[in-house]
Amino acid sequence: MSPASGVRVAVFPIDAIGHVNPLLPIVRALAGHPDVAQVRSFAPASLGPALTAAGACHVPVEAAAPSSSVPVGVSELAYRSFVEPLAVSERMTARAAEFRPDVVLYDVFCVHGLVAARALGVPSASLVTFPGYGALGEQFVLQHASREPASAGRRYRALYGWDPLEEGLLPVLFPSPDLSIVTAIESMSRRVDAVTAPRLHAALSRYEGTCAFVGPSVGEAGPHDRSDRSFPYDVLDAARRAGRSIVLFSLGTVLTGFRFGSPVGGAPSGRAYLLALLDHLIGALGDRDDVLVVVATGSSLTAADEPAWPGNFVVRAFLPQRELLNGYADAFITHHGTSSTAESLLAGVPMISVPGVGDQLPNAEIAIAGGAAVALWDPHDVFATVNADLLAKAVRQVLHDPSYRTACLTLRDRMTAAGGARRAAGLVVSLGRRSSRSGPIGSRS
Repeated sequence: MSPASGVRVAVFPIDAIGHVNPLLPIVRALAGHPDVAQVRSFAPASLGPALTAAGACHVPVEAAAPSSSVPVGVSELAYRSFVEPLAVSERMTARAAEFRPDVVLYDVFCVHGLVAARALGVPSASLVTFPGYGALGEQFVLQHASREPASAGRRYRALYGWDPLEEGLLPVLFPSPDLSIVTAIESMSRRVDAVTAPRLHAALSRYEGTCAFVGPSVGEAGPHDRSDRSFPYDVLDAARRAGRSIVLFSLGTVLTGFRFGSPVGGAPSGRAYLLALLDHLIGALGDRDDVLVVVATGSSLTAADEPAWPGNFVVRAFLPQRELLNGYADAFITHHGTSSTAESLLAGVPMISVPGVGDQLPNAEIAIAGGAAVALWDPHDVFATVNADLLAKAVRQVLHDPSYRTACLTLRDRMTAAGGARRAAGLVVSLGRRSSRSGPIGSRS
């Protein structure tokens, strides 16, 4: 197939780094695929540079200004994911219609992607950046499945002839009926359990047959790709020459940003969770000559909240995490977001588990069961059960027991065998070639 007559792929991301990062390698693989004519992305201008660098032609469509308050009875995620997008939905779909795509690839939390595919009558693939629909858990439904956005559903029906809520979808998650690309392997994923999660099963079990488990979708960065020139790599180089261990600490962008004011990991808020763990971290590893600690605090921590940092701590709001894992880290204290877990396993870096919300807990449980991570506290209630002594012991355990690194490398081999971004791109292209919907093409791997 010549590029001129090739598949045209429309891409709809969400503005969240943990979701954009796994999407970019797939966009890059699509842009370089011999049977793809063009990849065009539709999202706010702020995402344009990253998508353009990956090979997409970016069409900026600004999101609606976020409301200062969320109506009572609606979760914030449901309001941001389902209600607010209506303000730009017609414009987003019109811009996609001008492109005339053959297939739509979209983040499963992005209603624009499913709407565009339905409105244009083309097949779609939803990108699932967590380990299977069962990883969400019953609490996810209880938190977000309010019927209060019903008026928004009626607006979708008026605009497009269908109401996602009437079709049983949650107002936060919009799986494609054609294909779900899961950036995990099936043995490290969770299926929806009708017994322990009946509401989740009712909402999502019909989509499990569309899942293609492709493993982690990551780029090609090498072990010393110093893309962040402002980071003090020289300090880490000196620590490495001196034989010191390097320990990374990060709770990701969800806990330190979006969930900063809401309950996390048994704490009343992400802020309280972060501050407590930083206090334990300093108590466990502060001012030690044998360890250098590299900390990500996120962008919400105020100067007044910052603790007195020990001399052996390197602290930044954000870290070049993949580069540090690939080139420096000996251990990673992590919230177990899907991308962070995958990056650590691929780099062969054992983990200390401090999960907070959502799919982070099953990610931690899977890594612990596989011998690649440790938690000497209750991972279901980290806030109440972790302390500095236990944290120091857990770090010491993964630094000095080589079985943790061996387990990471074993899991890495299983994950990379699933095909990653290249396989995901091939599935999207195959979907785009179809002339009609003849059923899901996602094979369980």
